[in-house]
Amino acid sequence: MLFISFVKPVVAGLSTGAFCMSTCFPLLAAFMASEERTSRKNLGLILYFLAGRFLGYMLFALLFGLLGQRLRSPVISLIADASLILVSLVMILQIFGILRRNIPACAAAGAGNKPANTPTHWKAVLMGFLMGVNICPPFLLSLSYVVSLRDVLQSLLYFTIFFLVSSLYFLPMVFVGMLAKIKEIQRVARLSGMITAVLFIVYAAYALAQQLTTGR
Repeated sequence: MLFISFVKPVVAGLSTGAFCMSTCFPLLAAFMASEERTSRKNLGLILYFLAGRFLGYMLFALLFGLLGQRLRSPVISLIADASLILVSLVMILQIFGILRRNIPACAAAGAGNKPANTPTHWKAVLMGFLMGVNICPPFLLSLSYVVSLRDVLQSLLYFTIFFLVSSLYFLPMVFVGMLAKIKEIQRVARLSGMITAVLFIVYAAYALAQQLTTGR
């Protein structure tokens, strides 16, 4: 059971690449390439960016963890489990290209266009925060799941692992754009998305069956 609890945030974190590569990554690449910097300075910006993402994840983990902990109604649990199945199906349809991604742009689109007197590292933090909480299936799945956990500490732990794993995609951005050219990583991201969706569908279906048969 502990192993499965660890696997969920790992595969969910890996699956973010299937969605970020076509939406948020081009914006981040443009931001990184907007000024001439050394790889060391680019690494510093990526770390600020990741700090913003971590802040966003921890904020939502705390909010939704508290929500699940305080709202213990069986109806809330049913809604959370049903939403897991729904978002998982949407994710599968998007990965196969059956359902088009209608989100026009990443939530971080305007972060790099702040006034010129705003320090670049704070722009990176803001972009990281907005990109971290971007409305994409892996993030929505994670929010629905942590509500069902009904435990703030487990919610924070889940999103910490989710953050650490998903951050692997952003480190090559130090060299600007090289990640988008690696087809193998794109395949890993899509495969992880499929595994994530199936894993959460099984989990939610089992939880729903338990609630309907036992009334808990």
